[in-house]
Amino acid sequence: MKIKDMKISKLQIGLIFFIASYLTNDHPKVDAAIVISDTLKENSRNHKIERNVFVDALTWHNDALYNNLELNLTEISKHEFQSCIGKYKTSCVLDSGKFISGSGLYVMHNGKETFETYLAEKNTNRKMLIPSTYDAGILKMLLSPSCNQLVVCSSYDGPDYENYYEYRAEIFLFNVSTGIGLKGITPALNYYTKDWSINDLTWVDEHTIALELYNGTRTGNEENLKFRYFKSNLKGK
Repeated sequence: MKIKDMKISKLQIGLIFFIASYLTNDHPKVDAAIVISDTLKENSRNHKIERNVFVDALTWHNDALYNNLELNLTEISKHEFQSCIGKYKTSCVLDSGKFISGSGLYVMHNGKETFETYLAEKNTNRKMLIPSTYDAGILKMLLSPSCNQLVVCSSYDGPDYENYYEYRAEIFLFNVSTGIGLKGITPALNYYTKDWSINDLTWVDEHTIALELYNGTRTGNEENLKFRYFKSNLKGK
């Protein structure tokens, strides 16, 4: 590489003068070329990381983009809840990740210190973070029968949630339009509660969900939990 083609930062120039000064004094001899080379390599790695962050476009939605969801809970039996689960089906074909086959989007996960779920575009590096406050990530993500809505819920196991989180459970609703990638996934409603945890959720119809809830603590055998079952229309306040 020709010298005129090299781009050297002010930090690197300062480092060169420091090394030159260091070598003129009575210190052990250091190979300046090696130090400069290592600095250039590190600088190159940093630029590569910055480019990757720019290329891997990540979208997440602020709470301000959602309307508040109002749940009017009507209690139902366990049998009715299980019947809703059994009857649930979608008008679209689902892929292995339980999203719309042929939509150009797929579900991906990342589990390190916290478990994260994304919707990603197959032909780009763009992805959207599915919202969840909890380290364990989302509990369930389910398309409506028409595949025009997507409900997401997350929950914490017990009443000591205040030691870790602001709320005990949360629900998010998205509108879904296919053919335009992530632009077709738009925030609609959200809901937070301090009163109960979610064990399961399903769709009853296009405008109604059914919930399996509890307000005890999940410790040891789950048989200790007293579940109650409800359904509610989905509407904003």
